[in-house]
Amino acid sequence: MSKPIIAAKTTAISYDQWLAARRKGVGGSDSAAVCGLSRYSSPLDVWLLKTGRKPATPDNEAMHWGRLLEPVVREEFARRIGLTVKECPYILQSREHPFAIANIDGVIVEKDGSKAVLEIKTTNSFTTAKDIEDGLPAEWFCQVQHYLAVTELPKAYVVVLIGGNQLKWQVVERDEETIQTIVALEHHFWNEYVLKDTPPPVDANSGDALALLYPTSNDANIILPAETDELVNQWLEIKKAEDEIKAAKAETENKLKALLKDAESGIAPNGYVVAWKSYSQSRLDSTKLKATHPDITAQFTTTVTGRKFSVTAPKSKAKK
Repeated sequence: MSKPIIAAKTTAISYDQWLAARRKGVGGSDSAAVCGLSRYSSPLDVWLLKTGRKPATPDNEAMHWGRLLEPVVREEFARRIGLTVKECPYILQSREHPFAIANIDGVIVEKDGSKAVLEIKTTNSFTTAKDIEDGLPAEWFCQVQHYLAVTELPKAYVVVLIGGNQLKWQVVERDEETIQTIVALEHHFWNEYVLKDTPPPVDANSGDALALLYPTSNDANIILPAETDELVNQWLEIKKAEDEIKAAKAETENKLKALLKDAESGIAPNGYVVAWKSYSQSRLDSTKLKATHPDITAQFTTTVTGRKFSVTAPKSKAKK
């Protein structure tokens, strides 16, 4: 095992310089998306970031409070576990895999002198202790294994502050098979897509990235490649199944409403509660407002741009 390279000291560089340093490699927070395991992001999203085509996510309240609470969580965790926990203000780079970088939250010194990675998470109260105990989300697990790959350390502690008042943690052991898979996928992503400036294949999470990459359409009407026929047929089959499922859901919902009649809710024999509650809602009559006060309507009207996707049958088939 070899120690990682210190690529940058985070306390000695600006926020913009830190963002620029992160673009020079695949980080832990990129790992799940690159591996196709993220619920929120895609390889294309990461590619846009690394190639400078997409700005970093703007700072928000959750990110701000996460940074503020990090030293507090680190100190309290050290007190509770009775071990030395050190801050790690560096961007680390793997010697064996230079594309792999890490910005870990700390290093834990075990009683036998061995070291472990510290990863701190702050979540809202919707996360429960059982959620953590049942297993880490794929995004967190990939991130931690990526950090273990870069640092060459044997394990990590994932410490989670839940709702600001509950501290839980889980030990994650180094998984060599998982690390080999992650490193191989990241290597392919970096060398085949980032360095060659070629976008990676899209997946179910690539919609926002595609909208950013191709924000507006021109007047061109192009001839698509042969494989488009198969994709169109897949889309039509999925759309048909989706419509059938929606219809079946609506019919089942109406049957349940018919059983409720005037009742607000009811309990099924299996214990599930079925509800059909009355509500009132105030809505702005934009049509009337536009007719009576066009000047005010114009003052508060904004133009939203985008692209509408559709699949249309050829005219010969549409007439049948």
